[in-house]
Amino acid sequence: MHSERGSILPIGIAGVALSLAISLIFLELIGIQIQTLRNKQVSDVLSLKIASDLRKDQIAPITGLDYSPVARPLLEVAARQLRIRPSTVSVKSVDGKTIECIVCSTWESVTGLRLNNVGQVCASSKARGVS
Repeated sequence: MHSERGSILPIGIAGVALSLAISLIFLELIGIQIQTLRNKQVSDVLSLKIASDLRKDQIAPITGLDYSPVARPLLEVAARQLRIRPSTVSVKSVDGKTIECIVCSTWESVTGLRLNNVGQVCASSKARGVS
């Protein structure tokens, strides 16, 4: 027959440690989602601005042309307001009708626990000028 004597302290410590680990994981996932949404907002603004300007000037988008230099002033303002630092920005038309914008930024840890992981968080948007 085994004795039922002992402490439940190790189980309590393990439960707290597991809860803390899960909380940190979810906090990082929420941080990545927020960073993705900020990138998405910037890409929306850029693609809509370029599509709107091309429609207003009655110019069809040129396939493969990078429009990001034209959008640089707007990118700087939007990135500063949303507190992101884009590492890669691409504003192009792949079909001659639709403007596609991709904004990527280096992953920033919410908790500060990077563990030597470096990645990109990207978002893309498409816009088409309609007359």
